[in-house]
Amino acid sequence: MRTIRYEAAVKDGGACPSRTLCTKSPWRVVSRSIDDDALNRMNARATPAAMRLRRTTVENPFGTIKYRIFGHPRLLLRGLAGAQTEISIAIMAYNLKRIVKVLGATRLTQALTPA
Repeated sequence: MRTIRYEAAVKDGGACPSRTLCTKSPWRVVSRSIDDDALNRMNARATPAAMRLRRTTVENPFGTIKYRIFGHPRLLLRGLAGAQTEISIAIMAYNLKRIVKVLGATRLTQALTPA
């Protein structure tokens, strides 16, 4: 994780009346992630209602892909490129199954037939 570190000597606190409450060590170190603002915005959006909606829309297809298409919870290919390829094929198969279920095979065939 990329962080920004600010290190200062205690004497840099100057005449702050709360300086003794901050630290008794000779240095004061404050670390902050570069991505803290984005993380804070993300956590603000992660309300219980939003997480319920996510569970109903995203988690079901993910579980279906993971267990019904793959048959087990592990990827067969290793490395980022292999994993992306395997996931892409699984998602395409899932989407085709959903289209056939929603439209029906006849309507899907008609939609894919050149005009």
